[in-house]
Amino acid sequence: MDIYDEEFNRLVMLSKQMISQLQRKKDREILTKWIQKLLALKSYDIVVKKNRNHFFKYMLTVLHKGLKEGPIPHHGYPQYDDRYQADGENWSQEQGFMKRWSADKKTYVAAKPLPGKGALVYMAVAKDTSLGWEIPKRK
Repeated sequence: MDIYDEEFNRLVMLSKQMISQLQRKKDREILTKWIQKLLALKSYDIVVKKNRNHFFKYMLTVLHKGLKEGPIPHHGYPQYDDRYQADGENWSQEQGFMKRWSADKKTYVAAKPLPGKGALVYMAVAKDTSLGWEIPKRK
């Protein structure tokens, strides 16, 4: 056992103490999942071990800060919320995703929520729109 494995074992013990301080079950599950991923990372490479420990320390630092200060209130995204509502003009209800062209038609963005997993985002940018963009006609 080298110094990185010893450090990792200390971090695991510390993380177990911190898990018990989390109030939300979902937060405990997320932290447990990440610890399990780190435990499953088996390597003899010193660089891998060093990076594993660095990530683990950072994760525990963020967790400690969150436990100390509490959750930050989220006020939404007012610059987007009104424009991208599910019933807004940029939302495709039948396909379940948001799509938008920039005013100059050089940029296209589409985003589809993946419940419980995040979002899938597609973005395309072109300097010259005459090179083959198929721009839909406005209704």
